[in-house]
Amino acid sequence: MRAALGADTEGSRARMPSTSANCSFLNRALANAVRMRIRFELYPDNIYPYLVPPLRPCLTRHSACTIGLGQGSGNSSVDPEPYWTEISDYFSFLALPVVVTFALATQVTSVVVLCQQHTRASLDIYLLGLCLASLLLLATTSVLAAQHYVGVYEALIRAQPYALSCRDWFWYTAIWLIVMMAFERALTVSATRASVLCTPTQTAVVVVMVFCVGLVSALPRFWEYHSAEHFDKRTNATALAAVKTASTATAEYNTMYFWYVKTLTIFLPYVMMLVTGLTLALRTRGPALARRYTAVKHTSAAAMARRMKEETALSRLLILLMAMYAAFSTPLCLLELLARVLPAWLDSETRVFAALHNLFTVLFFLHYALHLILYFCYSKHFRLTLLALCCCCC
Repeated sequence: MRAALGADTEGSRARMPSTSANCSFLNRALANAVRMRIRFELYPDNIYPYLVPPLRPCLTRHSACTIGLGQGSGNSSVDPEPYWTEISDYFSFLALPVVVTFALATQVTSVVVLCQQHTRASLDIYLLGLCLASLLLLATTSVLAAQHYVGVYEALIRAQPYALSCRDWFWYTAIWLIVMMAFERALTVSATRASVLCTPTQTAVVVVMVFCVGLVSALPRFWEYHSAEHFDKRTNATALAAVKTASTATAEYNTMYFWYVKTLTIFLPYVMMLVTGLTLALRTRGPALARRYTAVKHTSAAAMARRMKEETALSRLLILLMAMYAAFSTPLCLLELLARVLPAWLDSETRVFAALHNLFTVLFFLHYALHLILYFCYSKHFRLTLLALCCCCC
């Protein structure tokens, strides 16, 4: 019996290393499962790593869409990628909803404040139109990015083509509203005598016309994508996805429309912003403003000084709006230009391009959250109205 007990004890001791190895294996498997769970929740899908879809054959985050970036392998030994891209995607994935939500809140606040003003100048009408265009731009972008946060649903897939078209519409409108109000401001400060070129009613007509021109400019996008059943090679089944139409899936159309969009959003606006910005900077200096106001009778020197100070602040507001748009949108535009012109330097089918695209997208939408600060600092009527509303709420 003692020999049998000894044999059992020795056997149990011999089995202890195996049990310990099994426990460590289970712990590693659990840790890997937790890491995979965190990666699933906080990391853009490898199949479709773009938070906001660029102009690709497909807009839907689905395995049926071939985006060309690590088709779901998820194996670093097979699809090696720089470590910084993972960190950047974590940041972009978490920062985008925060930035967009904050920007929506600030734009809604700006619309409420501008609507509550009793006396509106032409610049206030332009700012109201800009806030509405920015608000709608952020709303349509939220529809496009929602698939990464709430999942892929049929309603979202069917809304994606319309959301993309409307996003371009409001994007063009926001850009050209900034250009138009800077252009009118440059004409106003360039006049020999202090005067108002447009009444608020005339300015409202101009704002409506800019919205109409933005809609016409974005019309080709309304026929570029549609929701259709797409064949999934992995599952050998069909799935609903927002894909390009057959007439727009050609290389000639993509090249032509790419340069058309860049002309509307970079080349023409930047040139006009540069010219109007230099004009505003030169014409709002002290001597230039003093010459304009010498022919106007003011009640006192203090009134003239106060009026000149307000004029300078409004010109600075427009200069900063143009500079902020150029600073926050240029990285994303240059990234797409480099990928199109110099694909050997920056391939658009790599994870590096996707990580930079996500990061610069967050940067692009960040400047819409900063508009309220500029309005408050450089517009006296906006500041007084906002303070009055805050006092009424308190």
